[in-house]
Amino acid sequence: MGRQSRRDRSAGQTLMEFALVIPMVVLLLLAVFDMGRGVYGLSAVGNAARMGGRTAIVNQAATDIRQRAADQATGLGIDASAVACDAVTNVPTTSSGVCVQFKQPDLSASCALLEVGCIAVVTTKWTFNPITPLLGQFIGPVALTSTTQIPIESTCTAGYPTCPKP
Repeated sequence: MGRQSRRDRSAGQTLMEFALVIPMVVLLLLAVFDMGRGVYGLSAVGNAARMGGRTAIVNQAATDIRQRAADQATGLGIDASAVACDAVTNVPTTSSGVCVQFKQPDLSASCALLEVGCIAVVTTKWTFNPITPLLGQFIGPVALTSTTQIPIESTCTAGYPTCPKP
């Protein structure tokens, strides 16, 4: 009888330890998953800006540039429609979007006439919202942005299919 009682207590103790540890393990796994989502988002935002810049060097139609950038980051759901952009930083004022500017080679002012040598500035933004309860409360939403600056190689403002699409 003594052995049976000790075995029952041991099983109860193991169950109690498991019940105390499993929430922390699940929270840790969710935090690792969230950090992976954040790193993926940062990479996708960078790739979207780069692809928008590649499009802008041969096709200066803003709708084509925004669409190409948004298509590159399909998993993020970046908005390809025209969004409000900060005039100084060229960053979307919404939670996600793509902004396009064309500047003089010294980046001092906008290019009044698009020509070879003007700099295409493409900025993408996506807001990362953690799903892990504690992580979401501590860091909250994080705006991830990326900017590409690249000189125009050929001018074409008619849009696709007249202009090339890299």
